[in-house]
Amino acid sequence: MIKNHFNKEIRKLISASEWLIVRKEYKPEENLAYESLFGLANGKMGNRAAFAEGGNKKTLPANYIHGVFDKSEAFMRELVNTPNWIDLKMYFLREPFGIGDKKELNNFISVLDLKKGILFRSYIITTESGRKTKIEKIKFLSRSNKSLAAIRTYITPLNYGGLFEFENRIDATITNFADFPRFKVKHLNTLELNNLQGKGAFVKSQTRDFGLEIGTAVSVDVKKNTGEDCLKSKHFRTFGEIACEFFDLEIAENETVMIDKLAAITTERETSNVYQSCLEKINKFKKVGFKEELNSHIKEYNQLWEKADLVIEGDSKMQQALRYNIFQLMSTPSPEDNQTNIGAKLLHGEEYGGHAFWDTELFVLPFFNWVFPNIAQNLVEYRYNLLEKAKENAEINGYQGAKYPWESADTGEEECPAWTIEPDGTCYRCYVADYEHHVTAAVTMGMVNYVKTTDDQEFMKNKGIYILVETAKFWLSRLTFNEEKDFYEILKVTGPDEWHEPVDNNAYTNHLAKWNIDYALEKLRKYKKENEDFYQKIIKNCELELGFEQKWQKISQKIYTVAEQGLIEQFEGYFNLEDVLIKKWDENKMPLMPKELKGKPKNEISILKQADVIMLMFLLENKFDLETQRLNFDYYEKRTLHRSSLSPSIHCLMGLRVGDTKRAYDYLERSAYVDLDNNQGNTREGIHAASAGGSWQAVVFGYCGMKIAKDGMLSFEPNLPTNWSKVKYSITWKGQLIDVLIKKDKIDLSYRKRVPTKKIKYKFKDEIKFVN
Repeated sequence: MIKNHFNKEIRKLISASEWLIVRKEYKPEENLAYESLFGLANGKMGNRAAFAEGGNKKTLPANYIHGVFDKSEAFMRELVNTPNWIDLKMYFLREPFGIGDKKELNNFISVLDLKKGILFRSYIITTESGRKTKIEKIKFLSRSNKSLAAIRTYITPLNYGGLFEFENRIDATITNFADFPRFKVKHLNTLELNNLQGKGAFVKSQTRDFGLEIGTAVSVDVKKNTGEDCLKSKHFRTFGEIACEFFDLEIAENETVMIDKLAAITTERETSNVYQSCLEKINKFKKVGFKEELNSHIKEYNQLWEKADLVIEGDSKMQQALRYNIFQLMSTPSPEDNQTNIGAKLLHGEEYGGHAFWDTELFVLPFFNWVFPNIAQNLVEYRYNLLEKAKENAEINGYQGAKYPWESADTGEEECPAWTIEPDGTCYRCYVADYEHHVTAAVTMGMVNYVKTTDDQEFMKNKGIYILVETAKFWLSRLTFNEEKDFYEILKVTGPDEWHEPVDNNAYTNHLAKWNIDYALEKLRKYKKENEDFYQKIIKNCELELGFEQKWQKISQKIYTVAEQGLIEQFEGYFNLEDVLIKKWDENKMPLMPKELKGKPKNEISILKQADVIMLMFLLENKFDLETQRLNFDYYEKRTLHRSSLSPSIHCLMGLRVGDTKRAYDYLERSAYVDLDNNQGNTREGIHAASAGGSWQAVVFGYCGMKIAKDGMLSFEPNLPTNWSKVKYSITWKGQLIDVLIKKDKIDLSYRKRVPTKKIKYKFKDEIKFVN
């Protein structure tokens, strides 16, 4: 039993087993993956699951804060690793005891409680001297007060007793990419260290580029099981950039002492005086106490799960994986901040610098559109807030309108580096930002889908329409007219399949560009019909020339979209590449490169990195008939290696649409388990946000068959796997909270607040039913 590893106070906190992710064995080589996997986030900051006791070499402790970026000597602005507040060093007679200072480690267990957002740990450690100590921990980042975090440590010496010494530390020597010497960067200057008016330790840091101040404060409360304070003495010290509060206490053999380490982290993004803010927050935290703050935190998570939970009956492993993905998704973005976005690795690692990609709009945003529309609004407003920078980006590159960067941080400038250095020092030119322009259409489509789901017409009128029009202007300027063939084309471009770059007339990009232009025209004509004055305001603000509608329409009609029926060539010349089908799969049911093609340049062979034409089919379902989708899925599925974690969820969704249910489930497993099984081998770098969001879509849009139909109605056409008896989840559809229950032959919908004004349709076999 999991709970038997812990004392009775912790047992009361731990949720039922179906809500737990458990690490039962300590292997140092797995630490970095588990630091990501068990990382916590609370909407403001994320903290990796490093061991606070220290002493372990295989560790990358990190605390990341939304919106805190810096470049310094790095290639791009990176999400900054801020001072490490978790350290609590422990000694007996100067001998350290902790995970890395062991002769023997027994009864190790680490438990991530998804329902409550708490990390629990327990183990018994034997040092070189033979002293046995039981350590138990509770860690949380407060969801109710997002600047606060805490770790409670229970210490029980099992075969000895006496005077114990501790160091409550804040380590400001922290760097990004600490275990990559070539890429290691220190993004912070340390401005001040003090004892927080005798209450603990404080560090004031400042980003090196923009001078943004960060305050980090810690304080400890120490009590025996009886509730009696037991500190013997304490005093403050500094060691360079480390602020340290030393304290000691007597602990008898088999006696348990409880140490609460309380932390407050603030930045100039929310306060003008980070020191005063930290001091006030620590004082309030100490007054409220660990237990009450934890209770408030748990209450917040209960409210989140009331909307976000997705129940699958009949598949316990998939149930666990979906809840894990949902937990990390909903824990990461800020409900209050429209100046930040969601990085491709969430707030759990440093790969991709914490930047937002097209992952947000097409893979992650749909979850928030349907479950937490208030957060979805922040995510689309983030893109609107950076529209002027997107326009500057277009101008810099010789285009008109708005060209969104492939990688976006806090400024909206392009963060994708022009040159890349490999770990061995090899340099090569990186052309992603130069040619991979489809992110601009993704930003627009994400915004449009947000409005369709939420019916937030005010956002569309005041902000969204400008994204729509300016991105359309970019695509119009990106087109080249081919006089000989009498069509417009997009030359030197890279589609989602990054192994072929650049190419001419990538089908995905051309179709999405046309969609972007056509949808902008559709909305403008609608506003013109409804309100001429408002329409003229848009025309003026966007500097649209007289007669632009007719011009745009004529250009759109002549955009070369490769084909709309039959087998679609991914780009011009693709069918001429060396073509060998994938015939072997690994133990994770994922395809292997045909041996005949190994070592050959990827741009000369037909094998793809990830979904491209199939991604197009998924997004523009109504553009292609089912037979065309089936034909293209069958063709490209045999040629796709899925070397991006984005790809499997799309193949699951498309497999279900065209009737390939067996392979669809294999792809769902690959997507949903990507971090729990570390099947990409890179979980140490952070959590795969797109896989988490894509897996949710695969279940809700795929197996539950939910979509917005052509007529604007919410539609269901379920196709549950044979081993699933039912699926339950909740959505917000145009402001109404709806509980959905999908069974093999039945759908139940219930409205938590009021009866809807529009009908919803659902289909089983050939019968369509309507419910009010």
